Amino acid sequence: MASLPAHDLRDRIARPGVNALTPFFRKYPCSGPCSLFHMIPRGAFSPDDMFFYNRIPKAANTTVARILSEHSSYRRPLAGEGDKHRWLRPPYMSRAQVAALESDAVFTFTVVRNPFTRVLSSYQDKILRGPRMERWKHMLELDENGQPSFLSFCRFLDQGGLYRDAHWAPQSALMLLPLDKFDHICKVESLDADLVTAVQRIWGSDGPAELPRAGNPTNAEEKLRTAYCDKSEALIRKLYAADFAAFGYSTELL
Repeated sequence: MASLPAHDLRDRIARPGVNALTPFFRKYPCSGPCSLFHMIPRGAFSPDDMFFYNRIPKAANTTVARILSEHSSYRRPLAGEGDKHRWLRPPYMSRAQVAALESDAVFTFTVVRNPFTRVLSSYQDKILRGPRMERWKHMLELDENGQPSFLSFCRFLDQGGLYRDAHWAPQSALMLLPLDKFDHICKVESLDADLVTAVQRIWGSDGPAELPRAGNPTNAEEKLRTAYCDKSEALIRKLYAADFAAFGYSTELL
């Protein structure tokens, strides 16, 4: 019998205890297909500013974290460097803080993105460059230039890779709260207006005139037609069916 990957084994050992012993996960158990260790960093709570942001990788996550950091002085004890690490994570929230999530005292929000563009952006940013390429390269078909093709990446997702990394796991599977518990679900496609709304709700200000962009832009929206073929389009439509339905995105490639 093949041994479990290390992160799967750690998840099986840790998940029951975390679900039983922490107020957040007792209320909202981690029971989906994503690893507990992928889910924990998705929560960003500020007890000073009273917001809860469900961070979704490759959905303007770096930009949103920068905006929040520019408006807030909160930094959790022993926080790591960078905007994404300064907030209180779900296992460390108190019972009272968790209870406040269902009241008007805390503004709960997330940001999502069209699955077609998000998956392509993940491929361009995490597979074509960076350490993840080496991690998964042996499982992907290479083109004449020695690069993993986008279609081979889609096939990798379909053959067991879908939940192996939060950067391409379905967004609906990365939600720490039920969808009806979010006060606002922002979209990358209308990010400027949606983030102004979020800033107003949290701090009562009009927000910045222009939102600073951060992270590694891939311009995936501009490359959809050239990157996708009928086979890759069909695979993404199937694999991310829950995202298309939950967030109201068209299943037709734009």
